[in-house]
Amino acid sequence: MTGSARRLSPRSLVQRELATSERFRTVSEIYFALADRKHRASLSTVYRTLTKLADSGLVEAVHLPTAGQAYRLRPREAAGPYLVCVGCGTAISVPSADLAAWGRAVAAQQGFSDVRPRVELWGRCKDCQSGVNDNDSQF
Repeated sequence: MTGSARRLSPRSLVQRELATSERFRTVSEIYFALADRKHRASLSTVYRTLTKLADSGLVEAVHLPTAGQAYRLRPREAAGPYLVCVGCGTAISVPSADLAAWGRAVAAQQGFSDVRPRVELWGRCKDCQSGVNDNDSQF
């Protein structure tokens, strides 16, 4: 480990690690990737850092049924709902033109206002179905 690596904050370390992949990754995956690179950050520090980054809008979080929360850097372009692979964490943005209108209509019927729709679609990508993705993902 270089001397400069020791001076990086947990936030910088986590952001750098997230920048290595566009797929959603669990706290454990990020923690072990940092440990493999000889960076010292506890699991709870990684979790707290990811939570703060998500709260600030720099990181996106999705809840996966098989792995819990997973994170990635927020893309520069506005993204809608995702179709997320539970095998490897790959995420594909899907068109959401009708989602906002549907959400407003359902909210109005139920007497709600200021509704922000959030949709997560889970499945297995082609590569995971065929066994091509053979990573050590926690998904």
